[in-house]
Amino acid sequence: MRRKTELEAMGSGAVVFIHGQPGSESDFSDLVPRLPPKVTTVTYDRPGWGRNPNDATDIDGNVKYLVEEVLGERFEKVILVGYSYGSAVALKAAVDYPQRVSGLILVAPVGSAESISSVDILLAVATRLLKVFPVQRMLWRKKGSDRAAVESFHSEQIGLSVDLDRLSRLIPTIEHRVELIAGMDDLLNPLRGTLWLHDTLPNSRLTLLKDVGHLLTTQAPANIAAKIFDMWSDQVDRRE
Repeated sequence: MRRKTELEAMGSGAVVFIHGQPGSESDFSDLVPRLPPKVTTVTYDRPGWGRNPNDATDIDGNVKYLVEEVLGERFEKVILVGYSYGSAVALKAAVDYPQRVSGLILVAPVGSAESISSVDILLAVATRLLKVFPVQRMLWRKKGSDRAAVESFHSEQIGLSVDLDRLSRLIPTIEHRVELIAGMDDLLNPLRGTLWLHDTLPNSRLTLLKDVGHLLTTQAPANIAAKIFDMWSDQVDRRE
């Protein structure tokens, strides 16, 4: 877990980044340096990913880890930047802990069953096959990190449709400012899911980027950084 100017952030805000699947905190390595040093940033590996030794969990388990282990008592209120699956975690955190969230930046967002593509379904089937058939599992035996990623992906996919269905019913209650950013060439995350979020969230703004796919954190980090800094600056101005 990486923090910047943590002592100065005690009891105040920060920008917390939540990666997708597969993924790790390194997914934001092109994005975080584009923010000014005065912006406190937090990146971390979600349970089951990167260097996090905890088992992968569902959306609620990810929210619990975020609030208890990442935020704790260090940060009173934060801006959450959720990328892909991480956006579902950010949305659920805003529902369960509205007082801990000051705003949301959702990149290639996932928030309902509308966000599940045929690619997701095929990958979910593939990981189930890897878990069921011994021959396929043997292919992963000597690749510990790869096998762990497959296990984590499978664990999160098991109840994803149900989790997203429940989340979608709660999304209209989120009153925070939300910035939605999506690539118009995203083949992994259907644009209809982002449009649904924009229509359903009471206080959302939508940015669609041309010639950009799903990997927005590497393809368009400057655009995302600008949205983050704009929200952060606005909140600083209001506090002052």
